[in-house]
Amino acid sequence: MLLIIDNQSAFIKKFKRQYLAEQDFDYVFFDHNQPITLSAKAKIKGIILSGGKGNPYEPLNLTSNYVALMNFNVPVLGFCLGHEIIAVGYRGRIKKLPDYHGKKELITITKPEDPIFEGLDKTEVSLVKRHSFHVSELPSAFESIGTSDTCLHEIIKHKTKPIYGFQSHPEVSGEDGMIMVKNFLKLCNII
Repeated sequence: MLLIIDNQSAFIKKFKRQYLAEQDFDYVFFDHNQPITLSAKAKIKGIILSGGKGNPYEPLNLTSNYVALMNFNVPVLGFCLGHEIIAVGYRGRIKKLPDYHGKKELITITKPEDPIFEGLDKTEVSLVKRHSFHVSELPSAFESIGTSDTCLHEIIKHKTKPIYGFQSHPEVSGEDGMIMVKNFLKLCNII
């Protein structure tokens, strides 16, 4: 089962309607401010932390994100705010950008051999972005595997665990984005 923490992202709702609803695997959504209540029989195989408004330092109730991130030993994928939550959760830092970024951006993949990029066969992808913050200091347990003009740490990965963060929104960025999302689901043994 895929566990998705919804941080009030319109993009994750679109992803649910346009992709998840058509799939044969089980998934469960919890709002960012809702306790994670699962049956003892539920077998979580992967976690997605969605994008959303705000940032990990604001007084939003993001507890369920951190509970999911730190208490399940499964692959994790963070989009936008989820990416920032992963960085802060592992003692990295985020900073506000000089200006809000709200357009597609060209991302340079710096570690194309990583399994998240399997089948892309390119080192540049254009992904949808909507954010005011970025990861300014990478946690020591992470490496940067993608960069852009806006963000040095555009795509990050834990050095020893399958935990990924994307400052962008691959879930709504067309075919290239969905290749990466599907690769994540393969890492979870969901598809």
